Amino acid sequence: MVAVILSVPALLSAQNLFLDNQEEYAASRRSFTSVRNHWYEYAPDSDSSIVLSSTDFDFWSTPDSGQSELGILPIIQLEGGYSNQADAIYETSAGFAIRAAKGKFRLNADFIGGLLAQPQYLNVFTDSLGILPSRGRNLSSGKTAFFMPTAALNFKANDIFTLELGYGKNFFGNGHRSLFLSDAAFNYPYLRIETDVWNIKYINLFSALQDISADPSDPSGYRNKFSSTHYFNWAISPRFNVGLFETIIWQGSDTLSERGFDPNYLNPIIFFRPVEFSIGSPDNAIIGLDLSFKVSSSTMIYGQLVFDEFLLSEFRAGEGWWGNKWGAQIGFKSFDLFGLEKSFLRGEFNLARPFTYTHGSVLQNFGHYNQPLAHPLGTNFYEGLIQAYYENENYFFEGQWNYAIYGRDSDSLNLGGDIYRSYANPAEIYGNEIGQGVQSQLFYQRLAAGIILNRKINLRASAYYTYRRLDQEESSVNNEHIFGVRLATELFRTYTDF
Repeated sequence: MVAVILSVPALLSAQNLFLDNQEEYAASRRSFTSVRNHWYEYAPDSDSSIVLSSTDFDFWSTPDSGQSELGILPIIQLEGGYSNQADAIYETSAGFAIRAAKGKFRLNADFIGGLLAQPQYLNVFTDSLGILPSRGRNLSSGKTAFFMPTAALNFKANDIFTLELGYGKNFFGNGHRSLFLSDAAFNYPYLRIETDVWNIKYINLFSALQDISADPSDPSGYRNKFSSTHYFNWAISPRFNVGLFETIIWQGSDTLSERGFDPNYLNPIIFFRPVEFSIGSPDNAIIGLDLSFKVSSSTMIYGQLVFDEFLLSEFRAGEGWWGNKWGAQIGFKSFDLFGLEKSFLRGEFNLARPFTYTHGSVLQNFGHYNQPLAHPLGTNFYEGLIQAYYENENYFFEGQWNYAIYGRDSDSLNLGGDIYRSYANPAEIYGNEIGQGVQSQLFYQRLAAGIILNRKINLRASAYYTYRRLDQEESSVNNEHIFGVRLATELFRTYTDF
């Protein structure tokens, strides 16, 4: 059977992900909620549709063995609004999505690009780094423009092994943020091997990254870097999961040789450190632990610990040694709060010490396309956030509140506030603390309300209000009020909450 779909949705956003796959959180079910599916799947109980199809075809479904399915979905992004700092804001973008499947193969692809006028704080971000948050390089010198292709070819060899070759993103963790690997940065090529055995999910991820810090406008000067990642997740019981994370980052070339992808790091077994020592490697290694516990079928608590470099003796001394580079996360999320169906509440706290995710060679930092690969704030920060969401029939309401304290380097002092700065020659060997340097206090609030027009393609119309206040030493307070309306289908995430 071959089915073709044509429809016209609109702007992409990331807000309906609160209720996705809620059944995975049942306290009686072993599940791997920290391994996030990059590809959106619509709610299966959908009873509304504007999709035109030659057959009764589920656009996002997985076909039975031997069947063929093809879906083509045009995408239009439209948004208009006002900022007291940047006047009119808008987005006019277009593209299309493809979903195709044949037997054990599945292809997912999105292609989208367009023009936009951003709020002032995002203009500052783009002007300084040459990129749009989560969307890659700014393609226009006079305006703001982007093109974002995403694709993945998935092959499910059997019940144990699944292989995916893609150009996109990955995410490990249960939080809104991940201190391991998040989807906040731009797309990258990757090979992902997923192994499911017993109550264990094990992922090998090999990625090709790029450093564009020299000149984002000149792709010929981009420098290659690579990463090899292991993520081991064990559902010890239906309620309790433990995960182990490890990644190695290395530069593709140096002044002596063109290294490329190092075959030593094809080793599929966690951990890499013995391999590193055996080859005398100066590469950047990051390891982590995450835990989650289902308090009930509606509430989970979760956390992460990440270590870039750590000496227990220095930690016990408590003198703020610069080389103790680590971060932590703790949070909870709850569905159907107080018996209110289709509601969601999350509380989360994140921190990272100065110099975390940095390296002596900037090419080996934990970053890609001028953005961090973990938390959008990079390093040297505290952050607390609350998210709330509620649906009633086809109406929805959502809110988010963030408060962060973070420190940035001054021009002359290396205080561990920038992952795109070498950790060589730190300003202080001891006495380092989170928020040091040019301290910033950030408050971010976003409120939205709207209507779900079509659940099959998750088409939503909404009005929103965003308030962002940045109080930074050595500069005036910036207060930005942003009002807007939009039409949205959710196919991927973008992060502007920083």
